[in-house]
Amino acid sequence: MKIAIITNILTPYRIPLFEEMRKHVSALKVFLMTNQEENRQWELQQPRFATEVISGLHWKPPGKDISLHFNYGLIRQLRKFSPDVVLSGGFAPANLQALLYCKLHGKRYVTWGEVSKNDGIHGLSGRMLLRKIHGRLADGAIASSTEAQLAFLDYGVPSARLLNRMMPIPVESFHQHVCHFRQSEHFSTLKARFRSPILLSVGQITERKGIAELFAIYEAVLQHVPEASLIIVGDGPDREKWEQHAKQKQLRNVHVLGFVQFDQLPQYFAVADIFLFTTLRDPLGAVLIEAMAAKIPAVSSIHAAATIDLVEDGVTGFRIDPSNVNHASMVVIQALNLSSDQKRRLVADAFQRIRSVDVRPSAEAMIKFLSSLTTLKNPRKMHGEQTLAARLDNTSSPFEKNSLPSKTSNISAKLPR
Repeated sequence: MKIAIITNILTPYRIPLFEEMRKHVSALKVFLMTNQEENRQWELQQPRFATEVISGLHWKPPGKDISLHFNYGLIRQLRKFSPDVVLSGGFAPANLQALLYCKLHGKRYVTWGEVSKNDGIHGLSGRMLLRKIHGRLADGAIASSTEAQLAFLDYGVPSARLLNRMMPIPVESFHQHVCHFRQSEHFSTLKARFRSPILLSVGQITERKGIAELFAIYEAVLQHVPEASLIIVGDGPDREKWEQHAKQKQLRNVHVLGFVQFDQLPQYFAVADIFLFTTLRDPLGAVLIEAMAAKIPAVSSIHAAATIDLVEDGVTGFRIDPSNVNHASMVVIQALNLSSDQKRRLVADAFQRIRSVDVRPSAEAMIKFLSSLTTLKNPRKMHGEQTLAARLDNTSSPFEKNSLPSKTSNISAKLPR
């Protein structure tokens, strides 16, 4: 089986997934809409799979963080590669070209993404229509969360052709990097730079990511835990504003470190006592998975799709509404006051919850799902109760405990070579 993947850019957490998928197919190629987005600063090593940037024009609307991509010529590039399946992330012009290619050449088109019914798109009839076109014409869909699953169902993807599989990160690898740093001579040096307990926030410094709520919660925590410090790993358009806010409030223990490369993140998770995620809207929230992989207690926003799927309140972490500052700050204090045994149980249960989100099981599940679609003469014309889930064995995934059982296909067929 040959797979083409359409996505905007390469990211550090998707490269391991694509490399693992490449091991199980005859060929895999990733087509990119651009080399890098304006709000990303990742330095990536050469991946172990083929990539190609699609020709295109790029325009950054005023006030927006990233450009819109108007790619062209993808149909010609796909004809040359001749994939059996196109895994298409998004609803941009490049994705429409991929859909057209598949319909013209009898190939399987699978839509994939971190989408949500609550992302505001429903009020924009043209963009919503575009998503429904993809949903109704696609041969299948892979949802990155339960929220995405519901959205794809709303777009018209039949439940029988929908796989709920969270966007993975290299869980075991990330965990090992954190452990190695904790055991290194550099751990004590870095830890000594900050007063304890340490609250860690990782993400862009923007209104949407809940930066105002983060500071409000932290200031409320200081009323009860005055020795606490806040580390913010990330950059963004509002960085200077909030650095000035910290100075004006004389918050000496706020450390805005700016953007950090992916391979340096484990050291900050290693020294942190609590991970605090205050996003106001997030179609996934992969950073939560990183915190759970690092085995530190996570206090996570209910507005992140990953929180809904991964955080069982008080068992694998703590859920908060960042807008409720008083309650959120009390939850943070509760997390800081966990006994050693309570903390050990919580982080162990959290780690167990995300084991299936690791790269290998995720890649295998996705390959099995894509392969199953190629074996059907017409996956859009399945009769009666004949679903993919009925055709193939079931596999379990901890985050799928919060999924809709009747809506999700879990597949374990033999991997194609």
